Amino acid sequence: MVVRKNISLEPNHIKKLESLISKHKGNLSAAIRDAIDVTDASLHRYGSVEEAIAKIASDKKNLNGMEESIESGKNVLLSKPIFLWMLKSTKGIPLENEIFEEVLDPLKITTISELDTKINKISAESGWNCQVSLFCMDDINPATATVTITGDNEFYRDFVAHLVIMFLAINKGLDIEVVHKRATSTRIDLKNRDKGTQPVAAMNYFGYLKDAMREFKSREEFWKNLAEIYSSVNYNMVSLYRGNYEELLASNSLMDAGMFESISKKHIASIPHQDFLKLLKKTEEALLIIDKIEILKNGINIYHNYKNEKAIQNIRDYYISLLKANGHKYEAKYSTSLIVLDHICCNS
Repeated sequence: MVVRKNISLEPNHIKKLESLISKHKGNLSAAIRDAIDVTDASLHRYGSVEEAIAKIASDKKNLNGMEESIESGKNVLLSKPIFLWMLKSTKGIPLENEIFEEVLDPLKITTISELDTKINKISAESGWNCQVSLFCMDDINPATATVTITGDNEFYRDFVAHLVIMFLAINKGLDIEVVHKRATSTRIDLKNRDKGTQPVAAMNYFGYLKDAMREFKSREEFWKNLAEIYSSVNYNMVSLYRGNYEELLASNSLMDAGMFESISKKHIASIPHQDFLKLLKKTEEALLIIDKIEILKNGINIYHNYKNEKAIQNIRDYYISLLKANGHKYEAKYSTSLIVLDHICCNS
């Protein structure tokens, strides 16, 4: 066989050789020799030119949904340490509804089984390594539901739970009834809530820092300075309502209900007594006026660390006056570290 050494190439052939020509700095002969080596290797593997082209074309990787979204720029790829840091740093801060709808579109997910399929697909593609199981009797409008999430990483489980539970709360009228946490699993039981009400339990569970973060961001310098002051003196500080401080400056006895009325949005006499006791415990402990308030069936124990007897008597009288303004009479006994208030009667 006579081998013709003259080569005739069309422009499209030159275009296909561009990378090899560039590699050899314009040397077409060297580029053709490389192409021949590649062809020889392909023929040895696949047997024919046609088979080699078909196989190589079919070997092109098909991108999954998440990979396509990353390639398009809709999603970004984060390393595991960065993602875990974000989850730890934002724990207790709720996601906005727009973010939920971006991940779990309520227009495309109408049944519980569709939600189950979608969240497991997202978890697998995103590398969260969480398995989600949803159980309910009604696939469209469940009265109750159970969500079980398994996985070794607690932060991943909590994040997936956040997505699923808030989807059910917003779109299916459910709310958290009880949460069961184990070493590698989380089970959350949900129940229907009254029409027109908010999913309070779910919002409190996943967004318990929402109000605190909103206040911190509104007055960052104030809260940073306050935290520095409290930390530097090991929390040996007492905060006073401005009205009470003014009474002290005027050397009057303390009994200003303004703080409790501002928080409850009610006159002190209109606050149900058990609600007032809870409010009293919450505020006084937070302000560090005393160490602890223990609410008993028929009384209150107030733990403190005051040493001056006159000061203890004044704090005793302060609480008796507050409780009287709420409509209830108490008798008091005190010691160097404890004030015991016994409920006698009420005015109403």
